[in-house]
Amino acid sequence: MHFQLDDTVRVVRLLEPEREVSGPSELAPQPRVGDRCTIVADVGDGIYLVESRTDDGVTRWTAEFAAVELELLDRVDVER
Repeated sequence: MHFQLDDTVRVVRLLEPEREVSGPSELAPQPRVGDRCTIVADVGDGIYLVESRTDDGVTRWTAEFAAVELELLDRVDVER
């Protein structure tokens, strides 16, 4: 599937159980199956930069995912 910026997605599988993540602290948590996230960039070749936030909007982690690891939950249709 091709995702768009600001799509809400869920992590449905982890091809890499541990991956490079960034976050507000040095000990950003690893992504888990079931995490809800937002597409923040299309890196190319079916790879997306995804951000997970807390309920109050603080970034938990940011990491790259292959499209097959993600499931679309919501898409905001806005004209760009």
